[in-house]
Amino acid sequence: MNKISLIISLGLLLTISSCEDDVAKCEDTFKSDYNSLKESFTSIYNSTSSTEEFNLFSNSVTEFTSKYPSKCTVDGEVYDVKDELTAFVSQSTVKELLGPKVIYGKDDRLDIANSTDPRHAEWAKSVAIQISSISIGENGELSPSTIQETMSLCPTEEFANQINPGRCSGFLVGENTLVTAGHCVEDLSDCTNNKWVFNFQAGTSTLDSSQIYSCKSIISQELSSSTNADYAVIELDRVVENARPLTFRTSGEVKAGDNITVMGHPSGLPMKVAAGATIRSASDDWYFVGNLDTFGGNSGSPVFNTDTGVIEGILVRGETDYSWSRDDDGNSCRVVYQCEDDSCRGEDVTRITKVTGLPKQVTSAGILAEFFDGSDLSLENKGIAFKVQVKQGADKYLAGTKFLDLCAMHTAQNETPFTWEDSTIVNCDDEDSLLQIVETYRQ
Repeated sequence: MNKISLIISLGLLLTISSCEDDVAKCEDTFKSDYNSLKESFTSIYNSTSSTEEFNLFSNSVTEFTSKYPSKCTVDGEVYDVKDELTAFVSQSTVKELLGPKVIYGKDDRLDIANSTDPRHAEWAKSVAIQISSISIGENGELSPSTIQETMSLCPTEEFANQINPGRCSGFLVGENTLVTAGHCVEDLSDCTNNKWVFNFQAGTSTLDSSQIYSCKSIISQELSSSTNADYAVIELDRVVENARPLTFRTSGEVKAGDNITVMGHPSGLPMKVAAGATIRSASDDWYFVGNLDTFGGNSGSPVFNTDTGVIEGILVRGETDYSWSRDDDGNSCRVVYQCEDDSCRGEDVTRITKVTGLPKQVTSAGILAEFFDGSDLSLENKGIAFKVQVKQGADKYLAGTKFLDLCAMHTAQNETPFTWEDSTIVNCDDEDSLLQIVETYRQ
């Protein structure tokens, strides 16, 4: 009998009889139900039990405590277990560190270097992996153990020969502000005992100190079983080099059927991107569900709208990662759990619009709004004979001016102002063309 069947059969055993009404019936049913509970616990207490199986078991315990009084006498022996079982249920909240899981349809995971979408390499600069401080050597060295060794994967599995030192993923929303799943940073201990590493890609065995960042403080955090809230916003110890904050949704809602892409560190592996997914359901207030190819370690990964490149949410929960099989030599090993695109439970994504503590987002539209009529920007001779409105950046600048109904913009490096990287002159109503120039400034 499998675990779910065993737990369901326990529910059938729990009849509506009451110990208080009939002691003899109480003795018969109590002992049977009591033994079934123990048998169910033995069945689910292992590393491959799913959240669904645990919740079924937990419900059986609750049903048992609701049926019987605090004390029950069976064959002259007094059983006083109600308080103990109630405490077990309340204290056994599942910490889904390896929450998001499974492959839907074709395995869409790719190393960043193998992606043909040029946006992915840029996004990847702003995505990090959480690694325990004790797993990083004094000189930045990482354990050479592969995921085949650490998780007993079959040698034929994808990425079986890559190392997997990580535990969660996260992404930049500010110069030194990172978002992840709430169960990845639950408290100060999680903050101080782990590092955040950027640009951990396939082939990396030793980390440079410039890649490694510490969690300085927790800005906001929520992890609730009642609302399914699951997010954390943390402050890193310094501004992240060679990366820029990712753009995220600030209003409105995603829709079922929207195309989505996830980027992060499945099972703690070097960074992967998986596109080819869609939103199945967007009915819950706190999260939406997609058929993303994600695993434990993807917790905290950014989920992008594939069409717009805007982050829609944070990957937090999902289906089982792996199932057991046998390799060609007959040895037990684990393989990726496969589901059809429209089957299994789907992967849950916390809506980014529900997250508190996010910095004010610098968007291209916001930057464009600083130009032209009513602008407070300084007027300078920047790569042009006459003075224009200038927004100064660390390495490059953005300049613009309005003439009648025409708006002109250009951008260039500070050191070479006469070598423009991009420019346009369009009707001021042509916002899309102007935003393209602003984008080149932000990159």
